[in-house]
Amino acid sequence: MNRADVPADAPVNKIVNWPSFFDQIRRRPAMWLGSTSLTALQNLISGISLAEYLYDVPAEKQLAGFPFDEFERWVEERSNPERLSLNSFSLARRASDSEEAAFTTWFGWYDRFQGERVDT
Repeated sequence: MNRADVPADAPVNKIVNWPSFFDQIRRRPAMWLGSTSLTALQNLISGISLAEYLYDVPAEKQLAGFPFDEFERWVEERSNPERLSLNSFSLARRASDSEEAAFTTWFGWYDRFQGERVDT
């Protein structure tokens, strides 16, 4: 399938950066992930990042617009009092009793982080 074969109003055409990608996933997680699963989200993010690296996608063509490292530090400071060697995905799963709850927890952190970035 080529980009030209996809209808202009298709959800994939609304993705221009990580925040718009996350918006589409939140609207229809089963379409993008198969279910509301934080592990599936983590795997998709990792897969996209790996593909960009393996195929030498130029920086200006890569998904951007979200400071993952800054977000990880933000979550670490607020949600990891034990200072465990875990990333935000693992911390969300640890704080939740299901993949769906972990998905909601992670996106709650994402929303607060984005809100603080806008407010500053």
